[in-house]
Amino acid sequence: MNKSQERSTSSTISTPTIVAGEELHNVSDTFYTSQRKGSHIFRVRLDATGFTLQRESPSGVTIKEQTVKLCDIVGARCMRLKKPSRSLARCACVNPGTPAAAGAAGRKGATPSKCSTASKEDYVCDGGGDASAYLYLFAYVLKKKSLRSSLHRERTVLTLRFRSFDTFEDNMREADRWYRALRWQLNNTLEGIFVDRLDDSGRRRRALVMLNPKSGSGNAREVFNMHVAPVLNEAEVPYELFVTKHSNYAIEFMSTRRLDDWCTIIAVGGDGLFHEIINGLLRREDWAKILDNIALGIIPCGSGNGLARSISHGYNEPYFSNPVLGAALTVISGRSSPMDMVRVQLQNRVMFSFLSIGWGLISDVDIESECIRMFGYQRFTIWTLYRWANLRTYNGKISYLLVEETPEATGSQSEQQRKMQSSRSCNVHIDKLSHGNCHRSTEYLPQEFEDVISLETSINQSFRSRCDSWLSGGSRRSCYYSISESVYHSLADESEFTEQSTAGLELSQQNFGPSSSLPPLDEPLPASAGWLVEEGEFVMMHAIYQSHLGIDCHFAPKAQLNDGTIYLILIRGGISRPHLLSFLYNMSTGTHLPEKNNAYVKVLPVRAFRLEPHDNHGIITVDGERIEFGPLQAEILPGIARVMVPK
Repeated sequence: MNKSQERSTSSTISTPTIVAGEELHNVSDTFYTSQRKGSHIFRVRLDATGFTLQRESPSGVTIKEQTVKLCDIVGARCMRLKKPSRSLARCACVNPGTPAAAGAAGRKGATPSKCSTASKEDYVCDGGGDASAYLYLFAYVLKKKSLRSSLHRERTVLTLRFRSFDTFEDNMREADRWYRALRWQLNNTLEGIFVDRLDDSGRRRRALVMLNPKSGSGNAREVFNMHVAPVLNEAEVPYELFVTKHSNYAIEFMSTRRLDDWCTIIAVGGDGLFHEIINGLLRREDWAKILDNIALGIIPCGSGNGLARSISHGYNEPYFSNPVLGAALTVISGRSSPMDMVRVQLQNRVMFSFLSIGWGLISDVDIESECIRMFGYQRFTIWTLYRWANLRTYNGKISYLLVEETPEATGSQSEQQRKMQSSRSCNVHIDKLSHGNCHRSTEYLPQEFEDVISLETSINQSFRSRCDSWLSGGSRRSCYYSISESVYHSLADESEFTEQSTAGLELSQQNFGPSSSLPPLDEPLPASAGWLVEEGEFVMMHAIYQSHLGIDCHFAPKAQLNDGTIYLILIRGGISRPHLLSFLYNMSTGTHLPEKNNAYVKVLPVRAFRLEPHDNHGIITVDGERIEFGPLQAEILPGIARVMVPK
């Protein structure tokens, strides 16, 4: 095939056809590459399913096909090389014909050294330099290192080189057409609250990032800069970062700040920071509007990280290989699910909970192990063994209302999860994209695609080492940049809201938030309403509404984000130490709970309960935070909040 024939053929194949509807945003082209083993022809297509590459024979027969699913792609950039590369002179790719045609992908020597925060660069290529434009797609695909290893996500950069024209501006125009098509496809999978509908470009709305620098081992700031900010930049999610200054800072901020400019609140810290955020939001007069229009996300940097683990478990998302990366991809997913919360009535105030309420053994371990916090998550194991050897019991009375069984409640977990995933979706395309299909591919692109697609993985670092700091997630420099319009608020910034004392906040919060359907705490419970009672000596009582209490504590295997159920676990005094040790040991696998309740261990699905300790000492925790000791009652608030979930 001579040069003129190539130009004529490519003109026929790659000229875009303008059609109505979704097809307008589907782009395809024919790419030619040259390898040592010979030239190859590739048909590249971008549509609602993802980024598809077909290797064709000279006769037009498809030899191999590979797709990077749209749900694994987070964003893209159009850019150019800062300096001409010597390797470009030896590139054997030929496709000089039409405006819609493109050159081959950049090889290892053709890596960019400057990247804009918008879709393209705005400067002219120097005379005699390379006029090619490059489109870089950022994806995080599932991969297995071996048959025995678990799935994990690996960063992949797919590169297309456009060089059909003599000037950089014309080549960039073609690359930008692909970029805009991808942005349209990605935005079409987002729920409505995450996209600025008043902007014709459909850009993402701002996210508010609340960071607790003292969470866990105290490295939350570094974790965000090194691992979260690059993902936000690749997805072009503008954000504002606020660093907490003291205890209850997030409560003060959320209860007094105007929040209309943000669509997402991301907690970078532990479950304690998330607890402050939801309690601050529910102390607002407009709490119902805020919870309906803002989704909550969490980046696990604390000691327990029960909520982050529960979300990943509920959506079969890999966690242990890289918890922060999985959470970062979740908070940019553009999908949310309703989440239950619990209203907790204490003697002098009301608070709200998203994770658990504890009294007895587990609460003792959670709070008393603070003295060995330097051991990280292992402090819980160490102190659990200590408390098991020095077992305490507590006397009290627990009243509860069982959940009413319905046909829906007895359905399969997969059916309930599908309902949960689509219940608040604002886009029909989300329902079309099967969650199961989005995350089953464990293969990378075959090697014959490497000339048209450059892959960046944790193993192959050659691309990353030369990539510009605005682009590379592995560059340390990139950690201190965000995309345009993002703002960082340092510790030295003056707070824009009026400081309130903790006592004042506790009093003011009682005026807002969902009202209770239970009798006041100081009044007896009516037996006619179906209240049941357990009374006597207890080793512990723990009420949980997420599946995990911590990263390896699968405490309530049946719990879901939005099932309207509190799982009340009771362990009676008199339980043997071997039995209790077996219970504690098997919490990591979720096999600790009995199939049927026995005399010492009971699992009760309830919608409300009341705890009345008879002792005047002990520890009670809400979401892992210690509260004043005394009677309390709690009731489920089904689906009143929304939390970010994986695609």
